[in-house]
Amino acid sequence: MTTILLGLNGATISNASLEQALVVAKQAGFGGFEPRVPSLAEYASANRVGKVLTTLANLGLVWLPLNALENVFAWDQATLAAQATAIFSLALRFQVPYLILVPGPAQLSDALACAQLTWLKAQGAQYHIELLYELIGFRSFAFSNLTQAYHLANTTGIPLVLDTFHLAISQASPKDIMRLSPKAIGLVHLSDAITTGKALEELNDTDRVLPGEGGLPLTDLMAAIYQVGYRGPISIEVFHPKYKNEDPYKVAAEAMFRTKQLLKDAGWPL
Repeated sequence: MTTILLGLNGATISNASLEQALVVAKQAGFGGFEPRVPSLAEYASANRVGKVLTTLANLGLVWLPLNALENVFAWDQATLAAQATAIFSLALRFQVPYLILVPGPAQLSDALACAQLTWLKAQGAQYHIELLYELIGFRSFAFSNLTQAYHLANTTGIPLVLDTFHLAISQASPKDIMRLSPKAIGLVHLSDAITTGKALEELNDTDRVLPGEGGLPLTDLMAAIYQVGYRGPISIEVFHPKYKNEDPYKVAAEAMFRTKQLLKDAGWPL
């Protein structure tokens, strides 16, 4: 039986320092941790890179992809190059081998987007960094449905990050997911969302909660992702402000419990 790597995204316990967050993730039973750029930048500025890497190794955790290089289709080339260089360098210092690209609000052609992603892929390779591309379902963002994002992934060879929140708000169906190749998926972000009194297109990141605390069709989405053949890492990523007032150990333990229950319901062997 394949062991699924479950990871905790730093945003889920944002009130914890990076070192504490690693301990929290391990204690809750997670095998991976998904770091975010501001946290790594803070520790790099304080010359505490070695301390973080030692903590990671001692706990037996692995890095999930660094989240993220934002707005990749919204910047001019010079700004994008500068931002990419800074974040690639940060990932390299912390020995994070993968980086997530986020499109941002922009309008551009498929051809230009593919050229931009191909260029970034080549730049990342110089730092030994592999890239993933995240589907963002907000209507103002570029390529905001699964068909469009999958086309970019197929054309550039950059795997997708499938986020259950963004799959839901973009109204991707289980049938849409079943058309994907499992090789085109590099990471799954898992979250629910509070949907009471809101249409899907009105939801935003602050509505995102732990699995089972909201109203998204998570069981159907995760069942389709499993049935298509994906067996890679799953990272719990929520942004609701209520978690900032809670004990990160409690939040992480609840995240693990709810995630395992959801995956069991969706047919994942754990």
